[in-house]
Amino acid sequence: MSSTTSNSCWKSVRRNFRNGLNNIYHKFPKLPKTLPREDSLPLQIGSYITVRDYNTFLDENESVGYKFRWDRGNVYIIEMAIPEHAVAVSYLMDCFKEPNNRVKLGPINVLGQPFHYNPTRTGEKYAPDLAVCGSINHISEPIIPHPGPPPSDVKGNPHARIICEVVNAQNITDLNTKCEDWMHEGYVRCVLGIKLFPKTTIGRTVHQAMVARLWMRQASGGSVLSGNATLAVAGVHVTEWDFGTIQYNNDTPTPTGCNTLNLNAFQINIPITDAFYDPPIVWGVLTPYAVFLPGTVVGVNFVIDLFELQQAVIIKK
Repeated sequence: MSSTTSNSCWKSVRRNFRNGLNNIYHKFPKLPKTLPREDSLPLQIGSYITVRDYNTFLDENESVGYKFRWDRGNVYIIEMAIPEHAVAVSYLMDCFKEPNNRVKLGPINVLGQPFHYNPTRTGEKYAPDLAVCGSINHISEPIIPHPGPPPSDVKGNPHARIICEVVNAQNITDLNTKCEDWMHEGYVRCVLGIKLFPKTTIGRTVHQAMVARLWMRQASGGSVLSGNATLAVAGVHVTEWDFGTIQYNNDTPTPTGCNTLNLNAFQINIPITDAFYDPPIVWGVLTPYAVFLPGTVVGVNFVIDLFELQQAVIIKK
């Protein structure tokens, strides 16, 4: 037996031994053997799981195509990778990269699913669909990794300033909860939540209801949301856009009016300065300061045209 083969065998033995010990001293969720149906979600895959073991499970299964939730020891699959979700996230990523002016390594970082900790301090890892922040050249690097200050992601990088969450299987209440959790972190300036409802065919035309909700620390455009969301943080404004081809909360299929590009009523504008929000912390309190916007940034706002997003999503079968 060659030395290379021998080393490979010993590595396999050690790995199996380590996995055996993990199974004895730790309890991890178990992934389904077959792909579950989307209408079966949320699907429970574990119980009596500690936060520590849940976080370890996430580290080992971050590329399996599922999104998970830990809730007081219970673990659920809450979303699966489907084309509509992927195209929505891709479109939003392009919108947030645009002010970099086609520079591959620009002052704005747009990351897909970087792990952060739940800002409500329950300890489990959260992976937003998109996290936007100024680059390390323009944002102060955390001196102390999580919990800081200033706050960081799980790797000790600056905490996201803008968050995007896109949901398919989860309902509006789930979306509200996740987005409002993020707003507990003072460095998060806004959270954009997108809910995609199932497609339906009326006549020979495929329709789909879609809702966008924006949590901001300042008033924004759109329709002011009232009664449907419990604001987790004082001073947060929530606005809503019903932007699918049909309204989401109407028993009778009714057009939303989102039917062409560049409609002011269906554009979301988020100040680019939000990505560079970096106030000093004095005795645990964020102090006022003037946001610096790098000279290479193009534009004033991140602009999301909801008609474009609608069309990108609905053409996916």
